[in-house]
This record gives sequence, C-alpha cells and structure tokens, in this order.
Amino acid sequence: MFTPSLIPRPPIFQGLLGGLAFAIGYAIGHGGVVLWRYLELPEVPRPWRRAANIVLAVACAVAAVIYVPQAAAWQDEVRARLNMPPAETANLLMVLLIAAISAVLLLLLGRLVTGGVRMASAWVYRWMPRRIAGLLGALIFVVLLITIVNGTLVSAAISAIDRAQALVDVTDPPGAAVPTVDTRSGGPGSSIAWQELGRAGKRFVTEGPRKSDIEVFTGRHALEPIRVYAGLRAADTPDEQAEAALADLIRMDAFSRSMLVIATPTGTGWVDNNGIAPLEYMHDGDIATVAVQYSYLESPFSLVLEPGRSQASAAALFRTVYRYWKGLPEDSRPRLYLFGLSLGSLASEDSPPIHAWLGDSFDGAVWSGPPFRNRIWRAIQRDRDEGSPSWRPVFEDGANFRVIGHGGDASKAAADWGRVRMVYIVYPSDAIVFFEESMFYRQPEWLVPPRGEDVSPLLRWYPIITALQVGIDMMLSAEVPPGHGHDYAVADYISAWSAVTAPEDWTDEDAKRLATVIETDAARHSGSW
Repeated sequence: MFTPSLIPRPPIFQGLLGGLAFAIGYAIGHGGVVLWRYLELPEVPRPWRRAANIVLAVACAVAAVIYVPQAAAWQDEVRARLNMPPAETANLLMVLLIAAISAVLLLLLGRLVTGGVRMASAWVYRWMPRRIAGLLGALIFVVLLITIVNGTLVSAAISAIDRAQALVDVTDPPGAAVPTVDTRSGGPGSSIAWQELGRAGKRFVTEGPRKSDIEVFTGRHALEPIRVYAGLRAADTPDEQAEAALADLIRMDAFSRSMLVIATPTGTGWVDNNGIAPLEYMHDGDIATVAVQYSYLESPFSLVLEPGRSQASAAALFRTVYRYWKGLPEDSRPRLYLFGLSLGSLASEDSPPIHAWLGDSFDGAVWSGPPFRNRIWRAIQRDRDEGSPSWRPVFEDGANFRVIGHGGDASKAAADWGRVRMVYIVYPSDAIVFFEESMFYRQPEWLVPPRGEDVSPLLRWYPIITALQVGIDMMLSAEVPPGHGHDYAVADYISAWSAVTAPEDWTDEDAKRLATVIETDAARHSGSW
C-alpha cells in the first residue's frame, strides 16, 4: 500500500488505501476459512494454526519496517516525474491512524454483513438442511441488501446529490457576465436565456478570445468566434436541447463559418477552454462551437449514476446538427469537427452513427483523456501496430488515428492523413485512461518496459493492491501540473488541432506564442472560476 503508483498520494488517501488493503486481506483470509469449514475439510491442528499466525504476523511486521520508511521517498520520486515539489515531511502517524480507523470501520461493516447472513441462514435452517440453509440464507440476505441499497439508499443519494448540484448550477461563476455580442448564447438575439445556460454554460460563453484579442495575436482581420450552449434548463429532452442549440447556430449564421465544432462537455457541462480557444486563434475567429449540457453531476458520478446519459445527449446533438449540415451545399458548408475531454470524449466517440463515418463524413476530432471505457480508444490499444506501446499506440501507421503525449507532434506519422483526421491526447500517468478491471489479477501492458515518460520505474504490479492504488489515482488525477495525469495542457491541444485542421502558414513559433497567450489569460482569470 506504500509503494508508488501513477499519482502522488497525500496522507489521507495513503491511510484510506492502507485501511482498505488491510480489510480486503482480512476478508480474503476469513472467507477462505469459512469456505474450508463449509466444505468440512480437515482442519489444521490448533498449535500449528497458532504457529502459522505468529509467523505471518512477524512477516507483516518485518515488511512494514522495510517498506514504511521508504514511503516518503517513493512518493517524492513520483512527484519529481510530474514536476511537483517534494512533499512536506510525511506524517506517518496520521497515515497509520487513518489506516487503522478505516480498517476497523470496514471490519465492523463486514461483521454486520456476516451477522445478517447468519441470521438469515438460521431462519432458513428451520425448514432445510444446514448446508443448504447456509447458501440460501446468504443468497436471501444479499438480495435483500442489494434491493434496499439500490432501491432506497442509492436512489436517495442520487436525488440529494442532484438537488445540491442543481442549486449550484443556477449560480453565476465569478466574473461571468451576460454576453453583449450576438455570437454567444445568452446574449442579444439568442433563443437561449442566460439563466438557461447553467453555471458551466455561462463560463463557456464568457471565456475565450474576442475578435480584438485574435487580431492582436495574428495582426490580421478576424471574426467574432461563435459559441453556442444549451443548458439542461433550455429544454426538457436531449433532442429538444439539440434543436434549441441548432436554432442559435442558424440565427448566428454559424454555418457560413469555415469550421463547426461539436463539443461534448464533462459531467457538469464544463467545456475546457484550452481545447477550443486555440482553434479560434488559429483560424482568425472563423469558428463556431456548440455544446449541450447533459448533467449537473461531476463526471464520475454521472458515469456511475446516469449510465448512457452522456452518450444519448451527444448523439442527439450530433444527429440534429449533422442532419442540417448535410443538407447544405458541400462546397460552402463548414468543415465539421468533434471535441471531447474525459467523459466528454467517451460520449463524443459514440455520437456519430455509422453513415457519418462514410460518404458525407465529419472531418476530424480531438479527444483528450479518454476514459478506459472508451470503445474506439480501447480498440486502438488492442489492435495497435506491432512495436508500439499501449500507452502510445500507433494504429495503421497513423492514417486516421494518432496519439500524442505531452509535447508530442500529431502532424508526424508513417502514413499520410486519410479523409478523417482524429487525434487522441493521452498522458501515461493518467489513471482515468489506463485503469483496467483486470489489474486486480493481471499486470497491465502499460507497465511493461519501456514505460511512459512520467511513469515511475519504481511502480510494481501487485495483485489487488495496484488496482486499488490506480483506482485512488483516478480521484487525484487532475491535481497535478498540466501535462500530466488528467490535466491536459494547452500546448498539446494546439499541436492536436494544428494537425487536424491544418491552419495556413502556421509555425512552431506561432504555437509557442499562442500557448503563452492562452496560459497567461487563464492565469489571470483563475481566481474567477
């Protein structure tokens, strides 16, 4: 539990991991004893059992003496790879205390569950043989527990979280203001009211460069970028939200622009400005971007508690916009692109129907931080070209799909670009991308050398433990500097979009200047959001 993983762990998470690992180990051992006795196998004599327990206890103590003092050094080695300063003096007492408390609480919970199973088995034993009663009693108790938890506790929790997040969603982010230009939803002439945008939508239409900012950067004439957003309150269903967004696009003459981007947000509706602003600068503001909110919840909650909701929303928006776009003259309609970060990339991947990949296809996509459940991303990893690692897979020489990391160049590949250009931005230390359920019992391929540039060589695979570590890493993956974990850097978005959209006369020097401009602007407004 003290060994390093992908992301440095603060003391509280280190302690929780330790308590969880202890409880799981105890449960495995206790479960093995119960199964042994249920099968009525011959038991080890009591003196031997006592001796074995003493040997195991001493082994655990020796392991703790060896590993615990190294914990701080291991964590600092990971921090150095992620360009983070060394941690303050490790509070070992806090870690051990949290581990002990969490382990005790989990063991008490386990005792309650086993007590319930015994009570149910004793009740069934009145009518059935003992061994059958044990199995049937356990089954009855588990079914009742799942029914109660799913039907009552989970439902109540979902409702409470949803209500709380909905109250937050109606507030205005600090610094956000009703747009004064007619190229933003919520502004003059928009069919979507300011209060219907939601908190993330208000931020999206407030952020981003204006015409004057782009002209200062390029020295050329620019257009005012179009940003359309429909919040959950804009309509009752995903299809109606999509229609409201399309109405704003048409009203703002978005289909006369050179490019149209369908952006799928993360759980709360947030669209990463770093993923959209580079396009607006690169192409002199001749861009329209549209997004629709599908949840009030953070992405992990939305993924678990609202399965399929993000995909349904993204599919509705794509279907609505694509149908209108396809009906326009091919030589005058904008090029069509997709964008998504994290859970947004999962939904964006699934949004085009099969016919939108053929014939009148969209033109490309940039997807960053694809969760480990992304269907296309997993296929690219599985069917990658021989010799390429799973953390930086090459697929069919990069003809249609290319994968870059921090500082990567998506314009370079063995094959020339095909008709559709798609780039994934993936950092090897991003646990949201590289978690696998099979890690509980099998080493993942991304741990086989050579490893990703920001993955520690000290990271070793252990059954169960490594999966728990990377699972906790997912909770901390955005708490790192840009370019690592799940914090995607603007420079990498610039590289991806320049390869996908091929702006004219674009240079490496332009890319560096643009990254500085956007990062400076983000730093200036960081306190506002």
